Amino acid sequence: MQCFLKDADRHQDQDDRVRNWVAEVRDLTYDAEDVIDTFLLNVARCRGEGVRGFISRSSFKFNKAFLLHETGTQIKSIQAKIEDISKSMQTYGVKLDEGQGSSNYGRQQESRRSYPHAEEEYVISLDAVISDLKARLMTEEERMRVVSIVGMGGLGKTTLAKKVYNDTHVKQHFDCYSWVFVSQQFSIKDVLVGILINVASGEDKSKLLERMKDEQPLKSMLEKMKEEVQFKSVLESLKEERLIEALHSVLEEKRYLVVFDDIWTNEAWDRLKPAFLKGKKGSKVLFTTRNRTLASHADPWGSPVEPPFLTDDEGWELLERKTFPREIPKEHGCTPELEKLGREMVKKCRGLPLAVVVLGGLLATKKSLKEWEVVHGSINAQFVKWEQHHQYGGVYGILALSYHDLPFHLKPCFLYLSQFPEDWEFKKRELIRMWIAEGFILQSSIGGEETMEDVGEEYLEELVSRCVVQVSQRDHTGIGVKRCRIHDLVRDMCISKARDENFLGVMQHTEDAVTNSSSSTLQLTSSIKWRRIAIHPRISGNDAIKWKFYVPLLKSGDSHLRSLFYFNEDGMQKFYMTRQQGRFIFENFRLLRVLKIDNIWQSRLPWEIGHLIHLRYLGLYGARMNDRVKCLCLESSPLPSSIGNLRSLYTLDLRNNYMIILPAALSKLECLRHLLGDSYSLRQVRLEKLRHLETLKCVQAEYLIKTDAVRKLINLRNLSIEFEAKEEVEVVLRSPIFELGRLRSLKMLMLMGMPMESFPNLEPLSSLHRLTKVELWGAIPEDPHSLHHNLEYLPASLAKLTLIYSQLKRDPMGILEKLPNLRFLRFDSHSYEGSKMVCSAHGFPQLETLTLARLHELKEWEIEEGAMPCLKTLQLLYLSELKMIPEGLKSVTTIQELKITRMTKEFVKRVKVIDGVEGEDFEKVRHIPSISFN
Repeated sequence: MQCFLKDADRHQDQDDRVRNWVAEVRDLTYDAEDVIDTFLLNVARCRGEGVRGFISRSSFKFNKAFLLHETGTQIKSIQAKIEDISKSMQTYGVKLDEGQGSSNYGRQQESRRSYPHAEEEYVISLDAVISDLKARLMTEEERMRVVSIVGMGGLGKTTLAKKVYNDTHVKQHFDCYSWVFVSQQFSIKDVLVGILINVASGEDKSKLLERMKDEQPLKSMLEKMKEEVQFKSVLESLKEERLIEALHSVLEEKRYLVVFDDIWTNEAWDRLKPAFLKGKKGSKVLFTTRNRTLASHADPWGSPVEPPFLTDDEGWELLERKTFPREIPKEHGCTPELEKLGREMVKKCRGLPLAVVVLGGLLATKKSLKEWEVVHGSINAQFVKWEQHHQYGGVYGILALSYHDLPFHLKPCFLYLSQFPEDWEFKKRELIRMWIAEGFILQSSIGGEETMEDVGEEYLEELVSRCVVQVSQRDHTGIGVKRCRIHDLVRDMCISKARDENFLGVMQHTEDAVTNSSSSTLQLTSSIKWRRIAIHPRISGNDAIKWKFYVPLLKSGDSHLRSLFYFNEDGMQKFYMTRQQGRFIFENFRLLRVLKIDNIWQSRLPWEIGHLIHLRYLGLYGARMNDRVKCLCLESSPLPSSIGNLRSLYTLDLRNNYMIILPAALSKLECLRHLLGDSYSLRQVRLEKLRHLETLKCVQAEYLIKTDAVRKLINLRNLSIEFEAKEEVEVVLRSPIFELGRLRSLKMLMLMGMPMESFPNLEPLSSLHRLTKVELWGAIPEDPHSLHHNLEYLPASLAKLTLIYSQLKRDPMGILEKLPNLRFLRFDSHSYEGSKMVCSAHGFPQLETLTLARLHELKEWEIEEGAMPCLKTLQLLYLSELKMIPEGLKSVTTIQELKITRMTKEFVKRVKVIDGVEGEDFEKVRHIPSISFN
């Protein structure tokens, strides 16, 4: 059945009959999957332990004949329907050609394919508009003005706003600035909190906290929290009116620039406006919006900025850039025949940059004239239909065409993105782990040392290269993806396709949803058998309802659900799940493969979680689970022993919870590959049985050594480990985990003691040639008689290094600056205890971000000319003895951002411009676009 779907995939848009048959076979494939998984579920019930297991086994023996008969009947029914479809195709003379689906995609990409290592910018002809917009923003008018960028989706409004927002002269013109995304669904409180965090100086934060300290219940809350998190936590606890008041007081003495990206309605601005009534002369608010009425409503005296549509020549220039990158050899470049076809296709894009870029991503996969002609023919054949049936007409059609051209194996990966809310930044690792849990990446597709995660990265890079996915952040290597998003027009198309195929449906907590307050359930309003459901949080209306948690109400036929996602970004809204609600999910959705309930608060999981034997991904990030039994001081795991039934579980995410004692039953999860957490106890778990583990965060070395797991967990790629003694470190460093050289990310933490234990010789790190990220907490010994400093053993592959409490006496810069691939470096909390630090000429050739924090002995810092030629961000925090900025910083011309936090008054005074008077060191930092003080 899968082979039929793969073969028919490239034909269904040319023939309505094939499209209908494909839909029927897809439904039958789902039915067959349900029959098999349900039978396996019934068989699994007879494997239980204890009294429950005995009862289940007895019941299964009694019902076995009936279950076999019922399953056989269902299979025969499916076979009969397949035969009917086959005969129908023969009757109409439809025969599918052999092939690989919509696109011949091989693991070895042709020479024309390029995966950019840095975010590409495809911007054409914006110079005049940028100059106009900069002039408007930097005009000093007495009152605050609103400047609007207006245009349809995909026209480049956000691109234009970012260009101006990040401009050096614009940044230097304003005292503070903030960028917030609004969209159609937004929370006023979240927007206000986000702006306050960005624009409030350290002094502002102190004043606001002081003003609120005497208020209850804030007083007791503040006493318990660390200073760094107090401000955000207090803001989140305030009502909308108080937040507006706080923001107004912070902004009234500043010249500010606040950008509201993708704001839709007059009502949204009317609720936000009271916070922006004052400000120093020249303060500005910048909108990007599709609503021209909003622009005139916000500022009746101004005229909006409208990015122009591309001319045909500009459109072709953009398409050529995207389709034929500079790296492509001339013999593989554009021919006159390709240019003729390309220019004709560009006309169908109607001057919209997004459509041109997506078309370019599609054509970049086509290397022959014949393939270009096929795309050209598809656009011409369906253009009129697109124009008649869709709001964005041909533009939507080109986006849809880019989907249909995806290789068969990439289509479910793309449709999976329809689960995410608008403008959501999704994390690469999390997404790929869910793809694997869904079965989109098969074990048979990998070879050698390659993992399924590696294949998943290739899939994601392919979607990026086709411009249906946008990279929002690269990882620490500068090569891989860390976070992505999709444009809202692409998202609309993705949601539409996912619904058409019953692949995934999106629900929201909205006021007009049919709800049952007594059971806190959300009624499914569609009779369509969605395989997956994503539930987005309620983000407007009565705040009281925000604090309720909704689960889908089961209807007949809904037990087929394979994935359930709840979205609650960063726990901004406190949704709670009761044990009854948990039981509801685990009892009724027993075929689930993915359950993602991140940031949904619950103290303990109910025993019924053990029913989900097909579960492969369980996301409990930020669930606030703990080990304390209610009303007692006893400790027991919030994860029940029945979790041992989840034999297929691949990923268990327990990060951002309280200390958890993991149950012994976890030892049964022999397929587990990713065990993620911040702090948990494994004393009951037989770690050595979890031989497929690739990610283990965070584990005590004691349990690795005691269970001999240190010799058996040879597949680890990412390890975070805590030590109590130097001897434990020595055992782990000599283990196969390190000897096999597979580690890519390593965090080693020496637990605090008096005196603090130090690391032993770090020479084993030198053999880890794939290691790109290292974080070391603890003293690093320096033997003056040794030929090698301990830091010299760090491998050349390293891209990110964090040192904390290292207690180094010798200047480490002379060693670290020789690492050829180092891009991120952080010294924190007594990592260096010397008084002088020197960055030599030509040192740190790739370093982009440098952070120096809490180095209380550092008095002098020297930067030689030619050092750190790629530096973009410099952060200085709590350097109590450092008196001034190094003179050599003037020669670091690439730097874009300087963050100064809790430095001495004398240091800040030398750098700052106060009442128009430049400090003594301002000349050293004048070239830096963004300088912030906290």
